[in-house]
Amino acid sequence: MADSTGSTQYLRLFLSSVDPGDVDELRKLFLDDVRSAFESVPGCLGIELLMSATMNAGGLIEGAALSRWETLAAMNEGMASRTVAEAQVRIFELLRQEPVVRVYEVVA
Repeated sequence: MADSTGSTQYLRLFLSSVDPGDVDELRKLFLDDVRSAFESVPGCLGIELLMSATMNAGGLIEGAALSRWETLAAMNEGMASRTVAEAQVRIFELLRQEPVVRVYEVVA
């Protein structure tokens, strides 16, 4: 989606799954560490945590982190930053499936 200056925004979707017993810890880590780390990075317009309401066929809870960025360059710099990397370390330890990352240009 173009912002008020006419520039394009980008979404980064990070998908994985966790054990149902780790959902509360994941939420706490996201709220306490990850969200503020992402929002402190220049060019990040925000991040949300999405969790499935039911378990998948393997008994895991699927989740996604959806972040919005001003530019691809800002996203690449932000994701490479020490602040973001350190905030995600404990989250990665909870993941039970290899993460899938997708980047989208917001069209409308």
